[in-house]
Amino acid sequence: MIRLNITESERDAIAEALDDPSIDERLKRRLLVIRMHDLNVPHSVIAGTLNVSLDTVTNYLKLYEENGTRGLLENRYYQPVSRVEPFLDEIRQSLDNEPVSTVKEAAARILKISGVSLSEAQARRIMKRLGLEYRKSAAIPGKADPQMQFDFLTEELLPRLEEAREGKRRVFFVDASHFVLGAFLGMVWCFSRLFIRTGSGRQRYNVLGAVETQNHEMVTIRTAGSINSETVLELIRKIGREYPADEITLVMDNARYQYNRKVWELAEDLNIELLYLPPYSPNLNLIERVWRLVKSKCLRNKYYEDFGAFRGAIDQFLDSLSGENKHLMDSLLTEKFQTLKIPKT
Repeated sequence: MIRLNITESERDAIAEALDDPSIDERLKRRLLVIRMHDLNVPHSVIAGTLNVSLDTVTNYLKLYEENGTRGLLENRYYQPVSRVEPFLDEIRQSLDNEPVSTVKEAAARILKISGVSLSEAQARRIMKRLGLEYRKSAAIPGKADPQMQFDFLTEELLPRLEEAREGKRRVFFVDASHFVLGAFLGMVWCFSRLFIRTGSGRQRYNVLGAVETQNHEMVTIRTAGSINSETVLELIRKIGREYPADEITLVMDNARYQYNRKVWELAEDLNIELLYLPPYSPNLNLIERVWRLVKSKCLRNKYYEDFGAFRGAIDQFLDSLSGENKHLMDSLLTEKFQTLKIPKT
């Protein structure tokens, strides 16, 4: 019995040909024989499914073994990928400089660059081959400075994180999150639009937190009141008590309640280093990922009868991050930072 060894690139070529509207169904049946054979479907089942004889299945396999996909399609195989190949670097650069929103836009861009017309399925395959993924865009402050962020990351932050990995210091990322009692809406698969009840009023539960980079331990101050410099002082004292023998760096933003003389003086007394992020740099603060996780896991598309239930859900989830849900922190808090790349407008 014939047994073909089909490579990944050959599988891609078969899939592309199956998507090509210029190839008639009779020829595509030949491709399906090879595809099903590659999936270890018995030859008798292939014959029955495609309404051909066992001899025909064998003949197609022999033809493919001798001449590949081109032989199966009698030299009528349209190969847009091979025609696009010389333009891949230019396509990559274009899509990197000016990202597209849809596959249709990508196909139009490829046509403009290479002169090759692709179906949407073929354009999608090209983009995946180049390493593109379909991601949700994120907002950044308009005044963010990419060069300042890069300099801070390479000259200040990464050296301290290296010391933390070597056990020479502890690095904590500090920030506050302000959770508002109401509907945290999100995308969901459903048969009809889902309506989420929302609480009335604007009650807020404020959490000032610090997350450590190696053990992913979290220290928090939680309050229904406001976050101010006294809250920050309380957090610093709490960290100092829990880690009295360690060299400590607190990475924080320039919020007024964190950037003031009281905070500086207490940190100096406790021998704690304060490392302030460049302005408008939430992408360099690891704890921002924790706040997104909290909203995703315990608030999104959920309704709470009252503020007590709302606050309780947040408390319960935050507490679980040092226990049953610690694995979420371990996978989330990798030291990979998103540096700013702002597309042309």
